[in-house]
Amino acid sequence: MGVARGASGKLVTVAMVPDLTAYKGIRVERIAVAADLDVPAEMPDLIRTDLTAVAAGRGLTPDGQPALTLSGEIVHYETAGTVDTAIGPLAEVIVRAKLVNAQRGNVVALANLVGRSKATVSSSPKDLSAGVGKALDKWLKEGGLKKAKENEKE
Repeated sequence: MGVARGASGKLVTVAMVPDLTAYKGIRVERIAVAADLDVPAEMPDLIRTDLTAVAAGRGLTPDGQPALTLSGEIVHYETAGTVDTAIGPLAEVIVRAKLVNAQRGNVVALANLVGRSKATVSSSPKDLSAGVGKALDKWLKEGGLKKAKENEKE
């Protein structure tokens, strides 16, 4: 199953997701890595690229107004080889993410965006990053943002 769909995305919200429908823009900041965490060098940039693409798919552009700022830190990363084989191969990355109102500077929402793979073939950094993107998509959907194509149909 992991071959066909890649890594999954899981959203763990810290607080209720507010209504995000008034926002038209988002700026994805540099993704940090927690101290002493061994992460592939390309991982932060892969995640930032995927988050930007997913946000655009929900109609949030880098120059849209009003805007959100998305910042994040990779707080957990593990490869399939570091987990007990009793539960099968598992690779995972967790990004602690924060949405901030760009104009006011107040925190709008906090969540952990999880990219997880239970198949060795879908556990590359690129696959896990795509899983983080899927988690962001769920977060934005919970905030009321529709896919850009859905907005055109209305």
